[in-house]
Amino acid sequence: MIPHWARLLLLGLLALSCSPLKAQEAWLVTYGPGADVWERFGHNALWLRDERTGLDHTFSFGYFELDRPGFHRDFARGIMLYYGSAGTPEREFAFYRGRERSIELQRLNLDAGQVAHLHQLIDAAIFPSPQYYQYHYYLANCSTWLRDLLDEVVDGQIAAQIKDRPARLNFRDHTRRLTREKFWLHTGMMLLLGPEVDRPRSAWEETFLPESLADWLDQVEINGEPLVMERSLVFDSQTYQPPEHAAGPWWESLVLGLLGAALILLGLKKGGGWLARLPWLLGVLAAGLAGCAILLMWFGSGHESTWRNAMALLLNPLWFGMLLPGWTHLKRALVLVLALGVLTGTIWLAVPMGQWRPDQLLLAVPMLSALLLVSWRRRTES
Repeated sequence: MIPHWARLLLLGLLALSCSPLKAQEAWLVTYGPGADVWERFGHNALWLRDERTGLDHTFSFGYFELDRPGFHRDFARGIMLYYGSAGTPEREFAFYRGRERSIELQRLNLDAGQVAHLHQLIDAAIFPSPQYYQYHYYLANCSTWLRDLLDEVVDGQIAAQIKDRPARLNFRDHTRRLTREKFWLHTGMMLLLGPEVDRPRSAWEETFLPESLADWLDQVEINGEPLVMERSLVFDSQTYQPPEHAAGPWWESLVLGLLGAALILLGLKKGGGWLARLPWLLGVLAAGLAGCAILLMWFGSGHESTWRNAMALLLNPLWFGMLLPGWTHLKRALVLVLALGVLTGTIWLAVPMGQWRPDQLLLAVPMLSALLLVSWRRRTES
């Protein structure tokens, strides 16, 4: 006869064997865009939990030290040393709520062994902290790190399913829509980015965006089962809602371009004095300085996304030649060269198969045309 305590023990073991144990959990956390420049593209993290070991942390990449000596110089040269970090979900979620940035969770269909493997990979990539890596806006950022780690844990099944699928938008279009609300940030980035961001991309490459990684993982299956088990919105921010499509600030650019052109054309007014010529002078300086920045990013930095920029046809250091005293005949030839560059660049930047940048053309072409007209009239009259 089985003792009473033994029967209770057997019943307890049977009940334990029939009830599912709380396994390790892995969640992809996606944070929406925010106000600052480095927040415009969103952020993401992996949240790992294991009751047995007390693990309950978020892990993410893409952190930088703004106060590090030489940071700005290195950044301009294309040397961007970033690192990963770990935190508690309570503090992290509170931080993003305070920044009015949305928080979305996706529970990943990973077994205990895969979650443990993921934890080992993340731990090796982050600690000892800071463990620096070379950052890239589109190819090695916070989201691509998580994508690659998850893909390794599931034996390449994510890449196999989305690498050959076309992206919804290319890099420029995503950049255009996510910076649309910040006019000067948008204009500066669009002026500096070259053709590398214009070519069609795969869904795998599109996951440089945290929101795109979340969306594409929804469509991935691992061994015949969905990778994402559930998806929930923890905090819905109504403050920052970027548009789905890639339209730029066309009307704002056109109005500013025409206004700038009208001010520059005051230089044609006879007897207007130095005040009437000041907009022309500032315009020439701005065109030359912008051209220097474009060429420095192209030839003097490691930012590959800025190389081979056709905007250099419109904005370049040749504009400084208009400020040199004398040399009337040379300046007439210079005006013709600059006009040819503006015409060629406008055609190339206005067609979708080129480096399509209509909003920047609406801003720049009216003012550059006015600069050329005033320059030609001044040189022919001198």
